[in-house]
Amino acid sequence: MEELIEEYEIKDEKEEIARWYDGYRIGNSEGLYNPWSIINYLTDRKLEPYWVNTSSNDIIKTILRNSITVKEKIERLLKGETIEVPINEETVIVGIENNEDNIWGLMLGTGYLRPEEIEIRNGKKVGKVKLPNYEIKCLFEGIISDWFLNKVIGNDLRSILNSLITLDIKEYKIKFKELVESMFSYMDVGKDTAENFYHAFVLGMLVGLKDRYYIKSNRESGRGRYDVMLEPKDKKENSFIMEFKVYEKDDEKTIEETIENAKKQIEEKGYEAELQERGCTKITKMVYAFKGKDVKMEVY
Repeated sequence: MEELIEEYEIKDEKEEIARWYDGYRIGNSEGLYNPWSIINYLTDRKLEPYWVNTSSNDIIKTILRNSITVKEKIERLLKGETIEVPINEETVIVGIENNEDNIWGLMLGTGYLRPEEIEIRNGKKVGKVKLPNYEIKCLFEGIISDWFLNKVIGNDLRSILNSLITLDIKEYKIKFKELVESMFSYMDVGKDTAENFYHAFVLGMLVGLKDRYYIKSNRESGRGRYDVMLEPKDKKENSFIMEFKVYEKDDEKTIEETIENAKKQIEEKGYEAELQERGCTKITKMVYAFKGKDVKMEVY
């Protein structure tokens, strides 16, 4: 990897590349990167979840949908915790959804989890595992978001998205706030993962617009990286830039100050540059600020 960094002159991105694609282990070997993702990164020069987007991850989604226990453990993994799970290395794929314990051995063997410690207890393997890197974290954030959207929102999603793209912002704010309040009755979002969770949650919601919009996340535009961008396939339609911020009491006095800081970031970094270059003229900028169950939004 060091040779590739030198050859492709990407020393400035070294730490971010490691955060996204490093973290795998074979025996005592450290510093193992996902080769598929590295090859795609060197081609596109964009930090994105390449490998986890090559499959549908249907097995994981099915087990998560049917098991609150697995969902809770994945939430702990998203908080950066190491969890303890049974490891069955002889997992049979057929019927795996009928026994949630089997999923952990499968995820460990396929690279979705990193082993920290494996031991034998009463003749059975038990492992302490964690997420290997940010790429895999993106996968699980998306799965949690999909689970919630399917369970809680149901048929209301179309109405919410219609309020957004038609700029019925008053109605959209009301419905979105109701969703966030409902969300907290289903899951506990930790302080350290809140911003990423809300980001993934909104992305999951916006998938319903994929026929009319290009949905982009964490890409460079202007002089920085926006959180979410909706580029209409018909350039006459409304386009959107979205920024997510969680109130930090050590840095900001009020949630309104959080909003102002996010707006300042959008303007100073020139996030609208990509949309303008692509011929979009109706650009709406949206800031989502979260403080516990409270969510405030400013649109301009």
